[in-house]
Amino acid sequence: MRRPSRTWPQRLLLSLNVFIVFTCLVAAGGLAWAYNQASALPRIDVGTSLEAPSAPGEAMNILLVGIDDGMGLAEGDPVLRGRSKSLNTDTIMILRVEPKTQQASLLSLPRDLWVDIAGGGQGRINSALALGGPERLIQTINQDFGIPINHYVMIDFQGFEALVKAINGVPVYFNFPSRDQATGLFQYETGCQVLSGEQALAFARSRHFEISRDKMKTWQEDPTSDFGRVTRQQQFIRAALKKAVAQGVRNPFVLKDFLEIAQKNVTLDTEFTIQDLVDLGSQFRTFDPDSLISFTPVATGTFKGAASVLELNVAASQPMFDVFRGLRPIPSPNPTPDLSALTTTTTAGSSVSTAGSGVTSSTMATTSTTQAITTTTLSDFIPRAPEGQTCG
Repeated sequence: MRRPSRTWPQRLLLSLNVFIVFTCLVAAGGLAWAYNQASALPRIDVGTSLEAPSAPGEAMNILLVGIDDGMGLAEGDPVLRGRSKSLNTDTIMILRVEPKTQQASLLSLPRDLWVDIAGGGQGRINSALALGGPERLIQTINQDFGIPINHYVMIDFQGFEALVKAINGVPVYFNFPSRDQATGLFQYETGCQVLSGEQALAFARSRHFEISRDKMKTWQEDPTSDFGRVTRQQQFIRAALKKAVAQGVRNPFVLKDFLEIAQKNVTLDTEFTIQDLVDLGSQFRTFDPDSLISFTPVATGTFKGAASVLELNVAASQPMFDVFRGLRPIPSPNPTPDLSALTTTTTAGSSVSTAGSGVTSSTMATTSTTQAITTTTLSDFIPRAPEGQTCG
């Protein structure tokens, strides 16, 4: 008997956490109780900052943000070291979906990206939310990158931790003993390790990721900082989706747990209807998640005063921004992984990657970075199972 094919939401967006309700609704097959549960999700009015809703079947951009709310963290949480208890955007992603061509792409904006904040002033892009709420963040993205946003979805990272617990942890293969003392990540055992909610959150937040090549006598920190962090987040998404599917999202008890987590931690804009989510899932029923293309803007590490930030390479990043402006088609995934983007030459889509490969594919014009990093050095900071092996 042929096994029913999994839908795009089941296999992809569950792992994004911020879109958990979308997955649950489609997986539930229209069950009234699931629809009613999702209808109770918190809403936020983002004023006139959103682009007018696209017509059914037309492309749209959805801003997905994970908030790092220090007010909700315990006093002993290692994430509070060196920072205040404030609200910041810890993860910023723009998901573009094009139903007519059955394509989707994801743009990850590093939180340390230095930008002109809408309404005046400059700062890291993740400060826009704290300064003026979702409206200021959306306006900043539109102003600086020319990318319109149709919908807004936000999740507190406490919900991220709860979701990982609900699927009994996420497997990650560690090639070396690894740690991040700033976030509380401590993985000294190598091989395939199942990360609990707390350790998974520490891994996803890690910017000062370190490995030891000499049995923990000395430690070497990832020189790419926020870029390495974004790559590890994208890798974690792939591992989480596989675990979530294996957990059985069609199971009513699993759905109930996920929806309860969403009600406590997920917020949608007031214009994003539950029917919109269901329609989108229906349009992408046959989408192949391996076709998801991920982008990260080209930027160079620098200082603004005493602050370590990333300065955008505007010219080199325009081709990928054009994809999210609707001026360029989403590129097809390169079937042959290309490791050139892990060397000193970086593509304008420096993290143009397929969801399945975990490595970047050069698809646009190249530009040199200022930091000499060898392929071996950089790839060592991205945990992955050796060729021919699996994890989880």
